[in-house]
Amino acid sequence: MTPALTVLFTSVGRRVELIRHFLDHASANPGDLRVLGTEIDRFSPAAQLLGDAALGVPRTEDPSYDRVIADICSENNVDVIFPLIDPDILRLGTTETSAPLASVDPESARMVSDKWLTYRWLVDRDIPTAISWLPSELVDTGYPLFMKPRRGSGGIDAFKIHSTVELDFFTTYIDDPIVQELLEGPEITVDVIVGARSEILAMVQRQRLAVRGGEVSRGAVVEDPAVSALVYQVIEGLKPTGPVTVQGMYARDKSFRITEINARMGGGIPLAVAAGVPVARLLTDSWLGRERTEETAIDVGLHMVRFDESLFYKP
Repeated sequence: MTPALTVLFTSVGRRVELIRHFLDHASANPGDLRVLGTEIDRFSPAAQLLGDAALGVPRTEDPSYDRVIADICSENNVDVIFPLIDPDILRLGTTETSAPLASVDPESARMVSDKWLTYRWLVDRDIPTAISWLPSELVDTGYPLFMKPRRGSGGIDAFKIHSTVELDFFTTYIDDPIVQELLEGPEITVDVIVGARSEILAMVQRQRLAVRGGEVSRGAVVEDPAVSALVYQVIEGLKPTGPVTVQGMYARDKSFRITEINARMGGGIPLAVAAGVPVARLLTDSWLGRERTEETAIDVGLHMVRFDESLFYKP
């Protein structure tokens, strides 16, 4: 039986729970969905889960990447591509394939990949955000501050700055940094499930209670109407055609500020699934043009804690 929809996830890596969720939907709905994934490392955990549906690709900076992705889409009749890491969004946004990218347009891809451009985009739309500076433009604003790479991800090379000595050091240590006011938190990540026609299918707020390696290891589902209102503004301005993850923190005055936009599904989205959002069904139905039949009830207060799990295989 030919599947109604073939989806390609790029850089599946460690996203076992997400891939398993989509495979479970495909298994429960024969002929509805086929799931493929790309990976540079055939020994990655999610590649083991996909088996023959895991397709090897070069790194995004490799000149052959465009051709390989285009061939995969053509040979497998891929209907839609879902990027799972930030570099893929920027590269695939300018790659010609037979399948659309479920993300943002190329200009927006450049914006969300650059935290300084993201800051300017938010300011231009009067969306509250953390006050930010380039190091060369930093005024005497006092400490502590926060510094991170303009084009980084996963919390890598992100540091609190407590003094001029630290500011001078990290300005040269971090590659092309941006400086921000330090927000007290807590930090909220919002999973926005956006469909093929830029429609919001579901939205879940997750408070990040603990982070390991830049990815949430403990979290809880929360609900704040003020956060939702700001996220709606982001989506209205961005007009994505795929899931988006919006991050932000509370300031000292308890107001919420948007700090980052990732035009892809976040690593903590399994908590949204567990809280009642059938992500695979919502996206499959949207890309197949089916009408939505019911609203999603969110289990506010649900907590998540993560642990390592082993997969066993013979290469």
